[in-house]
Amino acid sequence: MKLTRRNFLELTGTAVLATMSRSLGFSQSEKNGNGKIRIAYPPTMAALPLVKGTQDSFFLSESESSTFSSNGLEVSLIPSKSPSDAARLVSGGKADCSITDLASAIYGVKGTGNLKVLSTAFDPNEMERYYGLLTSNLYDISSIGDLIENWLDESGKKSIVLSKRRDEHYSTDKLIESSGLEVNDSTYYLDGEDLISRMTGLLNGNYISAVLPEPLLTLALDNPQFEGYQANLIETYEGIVKPPFVFVFNENFLNRSPELVDKFYESWGEAIEDTNNSNNMQLLGLTTDIITGTFPSLKKAIEGAELTEEFADLFEVPDFSAPEPLEESIYDSVLNWTIAKGYLSSKVDFNSVFGGHPSVLSDSK
Repeated sequence: MKLTRRNFLELTGTAVLATMSRSLGFSQSEKNGNGKIRIAYPPTMAALPLVKGTQDSFFLSESESSTFSSNGLEVSLIPSKSPSDAARLVSGGKADCSITDLASAIYGVKGTGNLKVLSTAFDPNEMERYYGLLTSNLYDISSIGDLIENWLDESGKKSIVLSKRRDEHYSTDKLIESSGLEVNDSTYYLDGEDLISRMTGLLNGNYISAVLPEPLLTLALDNPQFEGYQANLIETYEGIVKPPFVFVFNENFLNRSPELVDKFYESWGEAIEDTNNSNNMQLLGLTTDIITGTFPSLKKAIEGAELTEEFADLFEVPDFSAPEPLEESIYDSVLNWTIAKGYLSSKVDFNSVFGGHPSVLSDSK
């Protein structure tokens, strides 16, 4: 059986919570004069508290408004295929805020100058295994050294598929360098922003290797329904610094609606608490909805799948921490990497990128 995008979603075992999917508040209705905010997000675990915060909760016959709605926010969520897409929506004024990677935020400020990083959103270093470097089980590859020295070439099939120019590219460069190997972009990497296509291509043997984040990482390794299609894990990025995901805001929105930004950060703190108090079954359902939200036409393809508690427990779910100020040292490291790679021709001042929200700055003191 060839794993198409459709039957991949049918086999992931992630849609038992179909009723939860239907209750997701992707566009909160306006109540009590709530202020409107449009938030773009990529298909990553970083968005879990965001989606959790837009859910109405139910107990018996009683319904309780979502966290954001209770705090006076009408939230419209905008699924994006990648962190860079989410950042571009903010730069172009089609979203007021987004969760994105640090490199995309830097490119956005350099390009249009009309967005600001106010805080971190999610730190992948808090998980034991957020990224994984995987290889197809159709090839007998034992290590990163074996992969690089004996398998990679300039063909697309024999490359490491990842999002080029982004944070995972930065971290993969650091991983290769830490193994005592020399990075060669033209030979090693193939650009692939679409996570679903990246995973199915790896499992089908179209790619020899790929970088995947959770939860796709565990799905590729451990889903018993893939019947021999499971990928092999050769590196977990242990000890490799992974830049944080960040919140970027459109500057026009910041100037026009500072009170809504305050409400967002207040709501985010509550959403984090709710997320950390949820179980793996609930969060895995939400995470899959985050990913498949980018492909709304495929919703029906996953409604018949089942998700067992045993399968859900295979996944590491992070304990989300409060937003923090962006560290200048990691900013400088990513910025210098973009310049060394030739992605940017000149430096971007830290203070032109990081604005800092008052609640986050005060918490850091």
